[in-house]
Amino acid sequence: MLNIRCIRNKKTNFGNRQIIMRTTRLFIAIPALAIALTAAAVSPYPQLEAKAERFFSHGEWASAAAIFDLMLEERPDVPSTYGQAIVSNAMRADTTAQMRLMHQALDNHIPFDSVFSQVKQWSFSLGKSHLYENFLKESRTAYPWMRRTIDSNLLRYYTFRHNGAEMITYSLTMLDGAPDNRDFLHTLAQGYMLTGDQQNGIETYLRIIDLYPDDFNALVTLGNWYASTPGKANEAYSCLRRAYNIHPTPYIDNLIKKLNSPQKH
Repeated sequence: MLNIRCIRNKKTNFGNRQIIMRTTRLFIAIPALAIALTAAAVSPYPQLEAKAERFFSHGEWASAAAIFDLMLEERPDVPSTYGQAIVSNAMRADTTAQMRLMHQALDNHIPFDSVFSQVKQWSFSLGKSHLYENFLKESRTAYPWMRRTIDSNLLRYYTFRHNGAEMITYSLTMLDGAPDNRDFLHTLAQGYMLTGDQQNGIETYLRIIDLYPDDFNALVTLGNWYASTPGKANEAYSCLRRAYNIHPTPYIDNLIKKLNSPQKH
């Protein structure tokens, strides 16, 4: 009998200990759950944003990049955050991080044009436009299906920079897919003129006029060039007169008056 009672007492004590332990765990879990819920309810995003802006403005690129990553974990659909994050990593020469962020942006359905626009904005704001140029080239390699859009962006960038050689390269690339595109022909002609290749430049402007006889800019450019070239007064007069008929301006009128008309000449 004594052994049976001892066993029963042990079982009872063991059961009581389990109840006490479960009750204790419950009392511990309730406050922890409450703290977790409270922390989740209070978003740190505004504080993260303030810190990121401070790090970015002070050129603390590693810290800025880290905070922007945290911001994107919470709000992965903000294009401007990707722009600043990519530029922060570009200042650290971290191309791997830049491509990771580009991939993340695409995964979150951010239009790639929006990413390029933001990278351009923040790069230019720092006076580091080459960061935008390099990012476009890295993206061009990583995402071949974006190549035409990226080439168009690079062409606009080099036109802004008046980089004649690159204007020629990317204009020809774009013209491969659209041989009669007026804008690409204009940048090609400008590129030739900037590099001193006047023969190809003039030939390109003549091609523009063949395709678009009322192209005011091509007519004025040719008229000015012919006016400064000995023996080309008649060609200058013809181009400028056509331009004046399309859009009369005092400037063109003065140029025409300085020339002898074909009849007087």
